[in-house]
Amino acid sequence: MKKTVLLLLSIVLINQTAYSQDVKDYLNNIVSNESESYLKSYLQPFSTALSTAMGSALYHRAYTKGFPRVDIGISLAYVTIPDEDKSFDDESGAEVATIFGSTSSGIPGFDKNAFAIPYLQANIGLVANLEATGRFTSVNVDYLGDITVYGVGLKYDLSDMVPLSLIDLSAQAMYHKFALGDLMDAGSFSMNLQASIEVPVLPIDIYGGIGIDNSTLEVKTEKLEDSNLGNVRIDGENNVRFNLGLSYTLLMLNLHADYNIGEYNSIGAGLMICIKGKNVKYYCYNFCF
Repeated sequence: MKKTVLLLLSIVLINQTAYSQDVKDYLNNIVSNESESYLKSYLQPFSTALSTAMGSALYHRAYTKGFPRVDIGISLAYVTIPDEDKSFDDESGAEVATIFGSTSSGIPGFDKNAFAIPYLQANIGLVANLEATGRFTSVNVDYLGDITVYGVGLKYDLSDMVPLSLIDLSAQAMYHKFALGDLMDAGSFSMNLQASIEVPVLPIDIYGGIGIDNSTLEVKTEKLEDSNLGNVRIDGENNVRFNLGLSYTLLMLNLHADYNIGEYNSIGAGLMICIKGKNVKYYCYNFCF
């Protein structure tokens, strides 16, 4: 088991260049030849996709487990980019690419249909129906470079307050901090109301919820050439997000997947291995793909 965990961590925790030379060249070109408005429009889809990724793949059940339950694992948020956000009209009215686009005129984009972030994640059962969550990643994205994300949150089980014994309910708050080298950073805050229910007879749980994401991306243009813009802030266009998923359990194995609907849609999927101990309810290593 330890070898498997170390192997997965070695895949995720990659450290190469501080950021892709391409994206820095593109941003240098923008701040040297275009306006702040152009820069904001070029990076707006990235800010929204980033907030979506940090608010996704947070849970696969509504209930919490008490101390000393620990979940450790790798999760993945996969965000799809709408076609309409791959281009925008510049100040002259010409159609040009955003960072995800492929329009030939203007500053190039990277022609991407999706944006994904893997996480090392831990859920720690506490007292009084509380569960803490921590997330971390340091991974290289080929067209951007090295990104680092930290996330912390708290979840509270509301089931005892609701006279519906078959349905588990909880509320969760999460904060994430993102960095792309020393060129960009971002903060994102998410609130989720979660519900899950066991399907009679079958080893299946249905889970879902509603959430709100709020984020700001900051571009440190002083790290670029010929820029006098100062730091440029770009708010993500995220708001309300809905998700629905299935969780299947067989002996020690748990498979789960969910779909998130919001400003941008996203997918989360996972494999969980649960191990019962003599002095604790169980320990889980949550390996998500």
